Amino acid sequence: MRNILLVVCLNTMVIATSVLAKDPPASAEKLRSQLEFALKAKDTNAIQALFNKQGVSEEMKSMDTGMFDEFVKPAANIKSVTLQPLPAGMQLTSEANGVRYVPNVAVAGLIDVESTVEGNSAQMPYGSKDGAFYIAGTIEEKTGAPSVKEKSINVMVMGLSAPEPVTFTGTCVYLQGGKEMTEDISGDKGNISKAFWGDCVKSCTVKKTSTNGWFRLTITEDNQTVFRSQKITNQEPVVYEKKERPCYPTKATRSLRGNLVKHIL
Repeated sequence: MRNILLVVCLNTMVIATSVLAKDPPASAEKLRSQLEFALKAKDTNAIQALFNKQGVSEEMKSMDTGMFDEFVKPAANIKSVTLQPLPAGMQLTSEANGVRYVPNVAVAGLIDVESTVEGNSAQMPYGSKDGAFYIAGTIEEKTGAPSVKEKSINVMVMGLSAPEPVTFTGTCVYLQGGKEMTEDISGDKGNISKAFWGDCVKSCTVKKTSTNGWFRLTITEDNQTVFRSQKITNQEPVVYEKKERPCYPTKATRSLRGNLVKHIL
């Protein structure tokens, strides 16, 4: 009797897995819950099935494959998987070196994955296509001859957006072709994201101007987190200054998530 019951259970699991693979999530919440289940089960195939790969190059697909490497390691544990609105000012397309990078879904927001290890997280855009919901893939469109090869840079302030949004003021200085550029990152809606191309971020300062709320500053270059602050609840400024070797132009990481949202420490 136990053997028969085991076979029935195994058959049920196979059927459930088959349905999950053939039927993409019909809502944002189903996408979130399926990703959470796959991450906790450390099922890399189920995770990859949630990416939209239509029109995505093999190079992009290989980058997607490594998106959740840190979260499927044996010692890794998932704390939460949540849906978040797009930060104000987030750019969904970008262009560099004669290539335009475009999401292959109608982006609706971000999926935030937090591990039980403080500071370990990943965020990526998600959206709908043909009535189903996916984690966004990136399509490459040639626009002309490439010029200077630059890094994909993103500066993101994520903070409390409701019921009373946190407000903050700040600036970042980065190099673009060896020339200093300044980007304003002030906001009054709790979140803001600025994406641009350059050699590197030289410095960045953000200060909370509201009495209540909190925020966190994250800086990424070519899909790598170079700085991530703790949650800031006071009005002391967060200051980042590059202290390593000077900036040099490098080949840009060709991924929408590379210049927008992925950051794993």
